[in-house]
Amino acid sequence: MSERQWRGTTDGTPWMHRALVGMLRVLPVRLIYFFMGFSIPVYMLLRPKAYLAIYHYFRRRHGYGVLKSYISTWRNHLLFGEVVVDRFAAFAGRKFTVELGNNQVFMDLLDREEGFMMIGAHVGNDEMSGYMLKSPKRVNALIYGGEGDEVAMNRMKVLGQNNVRLIPVKDDMSHLFTLYSALADGEIVNIHADRLLPGSKTVPITLLGAPTQILRGPFSLATTRDVPVVSAFIMKEGAMKYRIHIARLDEGAPEGISREEKEKYLAERYASELEAILRKYPFQWFNFHEFWDE
Repeated sequence: MSERQWRGTTDGTPWMHRALVGMLRVLPVRLIYFFMGFSIPVYMLLRPKAYLAIYHYFRRRHGYGVLKSYISTWRNHLLFGEVVVDRFAAFAGRKFTVELGNNQVFMDLLDREEGFMMIGAHVGNDEMSGYMLKSPKRVNALIYGGEGDEVAMNRMKVLGQNNVRLIPVKDDMSHLFTLYSALADGEIVNIHADRLLPGSKTVPITLLGAPTQILRGPFSLATTRDVPVVSAFIMKEGAMKYRIHIARLDEGAPEGISREEKEKYLAERYASELEAILRKYPFQWFNFHEFWDE
């Protein structure tokens, strides 16, 4: 389990982050992509565990050959670098196009008085929708510690303007009461299901043909509050373009099943939607650790 626990932070020092934001105010984003690309081979050499985890993802989960897996791993790291640059570009005031797929599903949920859950993953760029779109319902996004002050400050500034509240995970679990309250108030709760922390309760799933574990908490919260649930994946489709993929997870659940059975049902539906995304966007899987039980 420890090898699959999330340790994600944005690399670099505060002055480097400030410098990048400053450059992105005047330089084209594609130019920053170009120069950033030269650092990818060095980055891969310095992070062998991350590099090997992604290589195994392509080799074992997608069945690519050795050479294609190496090339795909480089492309994955390059795309991740572009996603990070895009976040800083948003801090610098750059505007991206964000299209919403399954628009009617999302609009119908926004029109209802009750709150609902959005469950994402380490794919694409989950933050971009919050940077570019303002929801009429407040979005409560659960976040984990570890980011530097510069990134955290910029993130809170931009997201706060777009009706997004960041809720940090607390050791005393008080964040759970905040999430319960948000759903009771008719708001949106956004959680990733693939971030495993010490002591996390998990639920087994099959993803890309192999067993793994995801967080039980998001599905437990949804069944306890009995609210609608959607998967939400924000995928990069171009230099300045993203697309949000929304799918309803709770519809079709058998009547009269127990809470545990419904949690399992939601987890399996989530896994199915995540797998479809990974088939369509294989290079945008950004879990840089051995995710599967093998």
